[in-house]
Amino acid sequence: MVVSFMPNHDLAAPSLPLKDFLSAFGLDHANIKDISISHDDSNSLCVYVELNIREHFCPVCNASTTKVKGYQLKKINHSVLNPVPCTIHYRARRFLCPVCGKTFYEHNPFVSGNLKASVATVYNVLNELRRPQATFSYVADKYHMSASSVANIFDHHIQPKRRSLPECLCFDETYAFKSRDSDYVCVLLDYYDKKIVDVLPSRRRRYLVDYFYNIPLSERKKVKYVSFDMWCTYRDVAKLMFPNCVCIVDKFHVLQELSRKVTRVRIDVMNQNKKIKDDLIKKQRLLKQNQDSLSPEDDVKLKNAQCNYYLLKKFDFVLFSNDPRISDPNHEKRFNRVLNRYCNLNDIYHMIIAIDPLLEEAVEIKDIIHLFYKNTLYKDAKKDLEDIIILCRSSHVKGLQDFSNTLTQWKQEIINSFIKIPSINRKMNNALIENRNKTIKLLKHSSNGYTNWNRFRARVLYSLNDDIPIKL
Repeated sequence: MVVSFMPNHDLAAPSLPLKDFLSAFGLDHANIKDISISHDDSNSLCVYVELNIREHFCPVCNASTTKVKGYQLKKINHSVLNPVPCTIHYRARRFLCPVCGKTFYEHNPFVSGNLKASVATVYNVLNELRRPQATFSYVADKYHMSASSVANIFDHHIQPKRRSLPECLCFDETYAFKSRDSDYVCVLLDYYDKKIVDVLPSRRRRYLVDYFYNIPLSERKKVKYVSFDMWCTYRDVAKLMFPNCVCIVDKFHVLQELSRKVTRVRIDVMNQNKKIKDDLIKKQRLLKQNQDSLSPEDDVKLKNAQCNYYLLKKFDFVLFSNDPRISDPNHEKRFNRVLNRYCNLNDIYHMIIAIDPLLEEAVEIKDIIHLFYKNTLYKDAKKDLEDIIILCRSSHVKGLQDFSNTLTQWKQEIINSFIKIPSINRKMNNALIENRNKTIKLLKHSSNGYTNWNRFRARVLYSLNDDIPIKL
C-alpha cells in the first residue's frame, strides 16, 4: 500500500489531519515539498520525504546560497510509531557555496549530524535509559535497532561531569564493577541535595588521594562534614584532602558490627544446645536397641536442649527487632506446640535470654548501645561513649571485648555522628547512599555487568541524577 500526498492536500485517511500527522514526524507543513507513505514486506512503515528548497548559509564563509549540487538518500530510524518499525527515507540536498566552493547538507528536522536515528528516537532512547532496570538490549528491541546503536547513542549524548564538592559529603563502596585495581566502586554523595557527586573505579587510598589532589584546594576546603563506614582509608583520605572537615562514622555500620558480635554469641549458644541435643538423641537410639531409655535427668536435659535450639533458631529476630509486641507482656498469647505452652513474643524474648548468661549479658549491652544512639546528645556523647567502652571491655563476652577496641579506634568519629548539621538541622549518616548503592547494583544485575568503565559511570550518574544534561 502506498499513500502519497502533497502538502496542499489532505491526508488520504480523513481521521488523521495532515497537520497532526506531520507533527508526529517533527515536520512543518510549510517545509514539505513531497511526502509519501508505504508498508514494506516486513510490515514496516516507510515515509519518503523531500523538503522545500530554502536559503542556507555556508558554514565556512557564511555566504548565502540556494544552489544544489546533488541529492543523497538517507534512511533514518524513527520511533514515534512503536511498536511498528518506521523508517524515514529522506532525500537530502547538498548545497554548494558560490564563494568558497564548500559543499554541505541542508538543515533538517529529523536527525542531528551523521546519526541514523531521528532526534525523537534519540530522545526516547535516552529517556528509557534513565530507568536503571532498562538494558541496552531491551531498549534496542523496543525501538527497532541494535544494542550497539543504543550504546553509541548513549555514549554520544550522555557525558556527565563531576559535580562540585558539597559541604556534606558521603563516602561508600559497592560491589558493582570489577577492574584490575579493585572489585568495588567508590560512590560520593552530596548529602544535602541527594545527588551523586561522582563514581570512582577504586576505593584504594592511592587512587582516592590522586583523584582529590587534582581538585583545587579552594573547592576541597568547602567540604565541612564527611560521613563514611568503618573503612580506615576513608578517614585517612578525608583528613588529608579536606582540611576543614569533621569526620563522621555512620551509626548503622557501628550497630551492624555490634549485631554481628551478639549474633556470634547466639550461634555459639545454639550450637552448644545442638550438640547436647544430638548427643542425647544418639544415646537414646543406642539405648532403644537394648530396650532401655534415657534417665529422667537426661530426658529433661534433652527436652531443654530441643526447646533452646528451637528458640535460638526460630526466634532469633526478637533479639534485634523493634517490634512493639516484644516489649508488651500483655499482648495476646498463642499456643506453641513445640514449647507446649501459650506465649507471646515478650515471653519468648525472656526465654531466649535466660538460656545462657553470656547471651543475656550481650543482649543487655546491645540494648544499652542502641539507647545511647537514640537518646544521647552531642554534649554528653563523649562521657556516655567512654562508659560504654568500659562496659564492653569488662564484659565476659569475648566479642564485646573486641568491640570495645573498635569503639576506641573510632571514638572521635562516633562522637561527631551526634552533631546536628546546621544547614539541614539533623545528624548525618550513610542511609541515603546505601539506598543509591542498591540502585547501582540493580543497574549492574539487570545488564549482567559492564566492561566499559566510562559507560558504566555515565549510566550510574544519568540514572541517579535527574539533572544530567543531554548533549544534542
